[in-house]
Amino acid sequence: MDGWPLRFLRLTLAATLLLVPAVASVSAARALAPVADTRVEPEDEPVVDAATLVQPALLSGPGFSVDPHVELRGYMAHFTLDTPFGPVTADSVEILAEREAELPALEALDKVTRSEVFLRAAGNKLAATGKALGQIVMHPVDTVLGIPTGVARYFGAYLHKYGTQAQALSDRTARTLGNRGNPYPADKGPMTDARDDDPGHDAKPKKHWYTRIGSEAEREIKRQLAYNTVKRELAHRLGIDPYTTNPYVQERLSSLAWVGSGGNFSAGAALGTIGGVGATALANGTLINDVVWKLSTEDLRARNDKRLLAYCRNHLLIRQFLRRGAFSPTLQTSLIDVLDQLRPADGGDALLALGMTANSELEARFLVNALHLIGAHLGARAKDGTLQPIGAGLAYVTTDGELLLPLPVDRLSWTHEVRDFLDRPEFRRAKKTVLIGGNASFGARRALTFRGWNIIVRAPWPGAPPYAKSGEPAAIDLGG
Repeated sequence: MDGWPLRFLRLTLAATLLLVPAVASVSAARALAPVADTRVEPEDEPVVDAATLVQPALLSGPGFSVDPHVELRGYMAHFTLDTPFGPVTADSVEILAEREAELPALEALDKVTRSEVFLRAAGNKLAATGKALGQIVMHPVDTVLGIPTGVARYFGAYLHKYGTQAQALSDRTARTLGNRGNPYPADKGPMTDARDDDPGHDAKPKKHWYTRIGSEAEREIKRQLAYNTVKRELAHRLGIDPYTTNPYVQERLSSLAWVGSGGNFSAGAALGTIGGVGATALANGTLINDVVWKLSTEDLRARNDKRLLAYCRNHLLIRQFLRRGAFSPTLQTSLIDVLDQLRPADGGDALLALGMTANSELEARFLVNALHLIGAHLGARAKDGTLQPIGAGLAYVTTDGELLLPLPVDRLSWTHEVRDFLDRPEFRRAKKTVLIGGNASFGARRALTFRGWNIIVRAPWPGAPPYAKSGEPAAIDLGG
């Protein structure tokens, strides 16, 4: 018999079944509609305990230690590393790991460049500089272009008019860095340090001992030496990037290569006498494409030019990207390697245009690692997708309509700029995933969830930084 309790149960069940698609449609509408989320207040980037950000092995070791107070700046961690050779700054967890991996090679280079046989081959010029190699004045990028801002620019507005704006930026960066200690893009040899074309600085830097020469004719002769070849061979033997921005490594590597290219001194043999780590490739050396060590800068550029034609239609843009800006030959090659894995159907020109606006090594690394995140997450699904700049950031749209936002940052905080970036109309879609390389604050996770994002933190990719395995990076109260 159909009594009142049974009728009530049937009505309740019917209402529940009707409510399920309604809830789903509300969730989809939330992802598609403009968002006014007042539940998550924007936050400042904190100073955190290094132990909550990176794995313990990176905090200290033979001859080095890391300051436990780490400032997050532009979503990347800014470390100070104390070494026997002097303080080293690292503007991300990835760069910190590389600087520490370079220490054994640096020790080997230091021993060779202080050896009696090297000093004899270098002659009196090096001896006259006294302790030059032991007291290097560092010229990191932040002292040239201002305090590092991490990768915050990628959460801002894109430079819509590519051309004179991006070109002026890249020219200024290349000119400044090329004459203030950065090894690229003007690394034809140590003689480039002698060019006095840096009008932006009143006080000219003291020239290295190997750049004090008398005439342009002598400069040209010395440029023809095998300096670059010797330098790459030494870097390969040590397993380090020949274009590293570590000033201590560059000083010693350049000195050893310069003397070794003179014909009366075997740099490789001298390095071999050190033994042990001095002749052993470091772990991070496996992440460098072998062609970076084997090919000259010119040959590598020609090779990369041909490879980029598979993804880019603007040949002038390709030439500008390969000759100017913040991408070293190593990073250029890495970017093209991962493009070969993704094989996007469109967006290559937009990617290079965005890359031309990068004004630091850190920003260049961001784009390379963003592509790595996409490739590692999608695998074979990445083929024939579209690279899509959104604002100053980079997204990827798959053939089945999923939008991926790769964010290879150390820690994502819910700042005003991140909120404004993620509230852009391009992100108002149902099928979207954010790939965060490191971690994200609880506020950022909550706000992303409210906006309908599928969130993956510590998203893996080949060569990913050694982040702490669990836990939210703990803020440090520096007051009192």
